[in-house]
Amino acid sequence: MLYCNPDENERRKLIDELAINEHSLNSAKDPDELEYKINASMENSYLINLFTLEKSLVYYLNSINSNGVLIDKLKLGGAKIGFSTDEVEFLDDMMIENNQCYRQAEIYSNILASLMDARASIVGNNLNVLMKTLNIITIAIMVPTFVVSAFSMNVTIPLQQHQYAFWFIIGMAGLSVAIVTYVWKHKKW
Repeated sequence: MLYCNPDENERRKLIDELAINEHSLNSAKDPDELEYKINASMENSYLINLFTLEKSLVYYLNSINSNGVLIDKLKLGGAKIGFSTDEVEFLDDMMIENNQCYRQAEIYSNILASLMDARASIVGNNLNVLMKTLNIITIAIMVPTFVVSAFSMNVTIPLQQHQYAFWFIIGMAGLSVAIVTYVWKHKKW
C-alpha cells in the first residue's frame, strides 16, 4: 500500500495502526502541492512542512548513499561470499536503481532548497514593498500636517486678520496633498 499525500483519515490510520511518526508522514507530501500552498498562503505551517520535507530528504540521501556503499561492497566481495552470476547481475541492477534513486532525491533536495531561497526572496521583496508604501503614506500625511501646524503657532502670521484665512490654510494643505500625490504617481512609486 502506497500513500502519497495522505488525507486526514489516511494520516490517522497510518499513525494509529502502523505507528508511523509525523516526520515520516510529512516526507510523503508532494513537493509541487506544497509549493502551491506556500505560494498561496502566508502561514508558517506550510513553510515548516517544507523544512521538514527537506530534512527528510537529507536523511534519505544519506541512507541511499550508505546503501550504495553496501551494495558495492557486496558486489566486490561476491566471489568470496559465493554469489552466482545471476546474483551478481541482480546486485548490478540494484546499484543502478540505487544510483537513480539517489539522483532523484538529490534533484528534489536541490528543488526544495531553491524553492526556500525563492520564498525568502519573495517575503523580503513583499516586506520592502510594504515599507515603501508605509513611508509614502507617512510622508503624504506629514506634508499637510506641517502646513496646518505652521499656521497654528501662537505668533503673528500672515493672513491672521483675514476673514478666509482658515479656508486658505485648508486649501494649502489640500494643495500639498495634491502635489505629493502628483509626484507619487509621476515617479511611479
